[in-house]
Amino acid sequence: MNQLQDKTTEVLIVGAGPSGLMMACQLAIHGIHFRIIDKKEHAVTYSGALIVHARTVEIFNQMGISEKVVEEAIIANVLSIFFNGKKTIQISLKDIGQGLTKFPNLYLIEQSKTEQLLIDFVSAQGFSVERRTELKSFTQDETGVTSVLKLADGKEETIKTNYLIAADGGHSIVREQLKIHFVGKMHPVSLFIIDCKAELDLPSDEMCFSFSDASTSGFFPMKNGRKRIDGVIPKELEGNEHITFDDIEKKFAERLRMKIKLYNPEWFSVSHSNQQYALSYQKNRCFLVGDAAHTFTPVGAQGMNTGLQDAYNLAWKLAFVIKGKAKSTLFDTYSAERQNIAKKLVRSTSRIYNLVTSQNSFTKTFRLHVLTHLMKWILPLIEKQKSFRQFCFNAISEIGINYRKSPLSQGASTGNFPDCAPHPGDRLPYLVFNDNDKEINIQEKIKGTDFTLFLFAKDSPPLEIIKVAEKYKNVLSFETIPFTSETKLLYDHFGMENGGCYLIRPDMYVAFRSATLNPHYLNNYLQQFLVLHQ
Repeated sequence: MNQLQDKTTEVLIVGAGPSGLMMACQLAIHGIHFRIIDKKEHAVTYSGALIVHARTVEIFNQMGISEKVVEEAIIANVLSIFFNGKKTIQISLKDIGQGLTKFPNLYLIEQSKTEQLLIDFVSAQGFSVERRTELKSFTQDETGVTSVLKLADGKEETIKTNYLIAADGGHSIVREQLKIHFVGKMHPVSLFIIDCKAELDLPSDEMCFSFSDASTSGFFPMKNGRKRIDGVIPKELEGNEHITFDDIEKKFAERLRMKIKLYNPEWFSVSHSNQQYALSYQKNRCFLVGDAAHTFTPVGAQGMNTGLQDAYNLAWKLAFVIKGKAKSTLFDTYSAERQNIAKKLVRSTSRIYNLVTSQNSFTKTFRLHVLTHLMKWILPLIEKQKSFRQFCFNAISEIGINYRKSPLSQGASTGNFPDCAPHPGDRLPYLVFNDNDKEINIQEKIKGTDFTLFLFAKDSPPLEIIKVAEKYKNVLSFETIPFTSETKLLYDHFGMENGGCYLIRPDMYVAFRSATLNPHYLNNYLQQFLVLHQ
């Protein structure tokens, strides 16, 4: 029986993969009531998206679960490159991002474990995933979204929510029904992915990429002595309708010219690599996150991390509007901030993916001969040159992502700042300072539910600007940072000569900065998007 249910649910999340689960976690933190559904009976049990980058672990740290993530992960301390069976390059990755983040490594944790940590977090907040529940159709108007669900028992339920979140993957039914174009292409080279045991002379903390005349593969360590192995489908198997683990293993060592044997497969998959993004991430009251919004090649492990950060970016904006803390124009900043990131990643990961997998004779020759010498010159710079190491880590770990062109960052700076000071739209930098003989990471002062205003005052308390902050006490908290020998580091890094302020968004990005304590500038900025406390 199809009956409209009158419930207090504000948001329906369709899809309980990493992005949907992150959305659920963040909405729970904000006290927003939601339902999260997934048509699958169980969560994934395989490695899937294997690498969790530093920016994502910073989010987990804000949620209070980063220690569990690091405990479950293997830290990749070494990267080696083989060409035609010979180990040509080996570099250390240990603490590659030291000084840039609390989490300066590459963390290899199976997607199944990442999802379970998020599921546990959601459960601890009093929510659960509704399995074997499918979205059949939906309509929306100015009052909300009406969705028809097929429940686990086969019955239908019609619910009305204020908003709908599509986290239902690359073949998103929500995106299709919204008629949002998904542009890009499918890469012609197919990949296999295996979770298995391997007889291979590699340490348990070493990642390896192997290139040969006949094949390309990557090897990633997992717990319990297992390996995650990705590779290009052999030419002789192309076009086969059913490719098995045995087909791949049969001449695997011969193709790579390596001494290796694969056995005990736990997961085997064959797929094409899609490089696509949605032309819009929002249509009225419906939003796209994760693979529903973009799909990338596996290069750099950007897909899941980007999806998690989509949800993290959107959730606080959704919560602010629902709670009457912000104007609905805040929603416009979601697509503006996240879509450009997807566009850039589609282009960059596609180029690298083509370089390392293409079977074109020219590209293969370049890969095996020219690329060898380039890597011998470039990769050691990661170990030897601090600036090069930081540049590479900023790019791959996603801590270098900024929203400087966002509507939230326009007209958001007043006064003179040194070039090195954080700009509106930049991630709040990782800075550790002493406060009463205790080491404080300034990022950990951002709790994720409100804006945080840092007031830098060398002399008397800035009473006028505090009055402005108190008017918006429903959306922000503030902290005065006096000038001391311990806080001089902060004053220098933020470019505070005499005094000023930095307003930090709930997602740990700079919203506004001022090199003075003039309350007029802050007040003008806040009233653009936020609702004054009554």
